[in-house]
Amino acid sequence: MSHFLVIGGTGMLADAVLDWNRKGHTVTVVARTKEKLKRLVCRAASPQNLHIVQSDYLQLEHFTNQLAQLSAPDVIVSWIHRSGNDAVQWLCNHYKKPNNRIAFFHIKGSNAHNPKQNFIPQYSYSISYHEVILGFQLDDGAPRWLTNTEIAAGVLHLAEQKLPRYIVGTVEPWSMRPQS
Repeated sequence: MSHFLVIGGTGMLADAVLDWNRKGHTVTVVARTKEKLKRLVCRAASPQNLHIVQSDYLQLEHFTNQLAQLSAPDVIVSWIHRSGNDAVQWLCNHYKKPNNRIAFFHIKGSNAHNPKQNFIPQYSYSISYHEVILGFQLDDGAPRWLTNTEIAAGVLHLAEQKLPRYIVGTVEPWSMRPQS
């Protein structure tokens, strides 16, 4: 069984976290809100295999100190906004040890489809880097953002398929992107 480290796993990724937990994997979830972390543990099929860390990636020193205490995961799933690119780079630097082979799934908003707005961290050969771009859906021509269920299903699919880049939903036509 694998050890998953999920940054931001209490909202849209909660169903993916619970699925990995139900399948017997060890999952460590890092999130800002203690209440949401506790609710996630209450929903877990195997709460003994779901570990929680309350930390905010924008508070980089606290975040890195907390994560440095954890054992190396097999898989990192990172839903860190562009404002937290330093935290993403820290993860890649911290886990670049030669004896580690880690799959890193970097979840990004739809703007990352534009190469000028897409941050790709520097990473070593020991990290298998994968991008997940969250797009939108067109329902009978009407645009809407993805639901948490659709996002979690897309992340679960990519974690199994290990594609280099995967778009959940669509990002085209860009002019149809929801405005709110």
